[in-house]
Amino acid sequence: MTEQAQTSEAVRTAEPFDTFFARSFPGMTARALLLCGHPQDAEDAVQEAYAAAFSRWERLCRYDAPDAWVYRIVRQRLWAVARDRSRTRLAEPDSFQPPPAAGVEQTVEARAVLTALARLPSRQRTVLVLNCLEGMTQQAIADELGLTRGAVAASVFKARAKLMKAVGMTDRADKGNGRRAAHGRHDDLGLVPSQATARLRDQAAAPADPVVAALRRTELWLRAAVARSDRPARQLAAVRVASAGSEAAQRCAAAEADGARSEAPEAEEAAGPGPAAERNGE
Repeated sequence: MTEQAQTSEAVRTAEPFDTFFARSFPGMTARALLLCGHPQDAEDAVQEAYAAAFSRWERLCRYDAPDAWVYRIVRQRLWAVARDRSRTRLAEPDSFQPPPAAGVEQTVEARAVLTALARLPSRQRTVLVLNCLEGMTQQAIADELGLTRGAVAASVFKARAKLMKAVGMTDRADKGNGRRAAHGRHDDLGLVPSQATARLRDQAAAPADPVVAALRRTELWLRAAVARSDRPARQLAAVRVASAGSEAAQRCAAAEADGARSEAPEAEEAAGPGPAAERNGE
């Protein structure tokens, strides 16, 4: 197959943006909510990241994992917001309707975890989610956030202790939670992005760290809650509007620049000869 034919085949089989958005948005929003602790901050970061992806989709659609690119933008935006804000904005877990498949205990636990996360200092919350849920090493987190490894380790330790106390975890309850994570109904909802499904199920089936297990169950509960809400349709429309506005602004700026360049010679001619030309008798 020629190179041109291969390119045409890649274009023909590339995932449409709307399909990518529908597949990845619930998980992306769930992770953003866990990272930042406030729905509006999460929505703003997710919308900005998807708008950036939409404007570059012709190139991004050929990536092996375009959602990883979007998620990195989300993390960067949320960390910047966390550093600029002196006080944490508390989450509103009751604003999410429980997924139909979620039991009462699952909903109570998810809301308790969300509230506890929102009450953590932003650094502790961020490093806890990245380390325990995302699986990033402490050094990788330190490099991304501009912290020392010691600061990351201390934040993870404090955040774990506070979360366990807030949610009321005990040794016996933790072991039970770990077993329930392996057989929870959330795994059967089909709402986890396809490339992450096997990894999440394998992790849930393994002997669970109580904090990791609680965060995973909460993330899956959030995925399902987001998917059944009006957020996906509303955010997709907002992404298209934001992208259209950005493209229009770029076209206006380019037109103004072209106009300035075309007017420059006329302005120079109207100004007449400069001092040097006058001295030379020109």
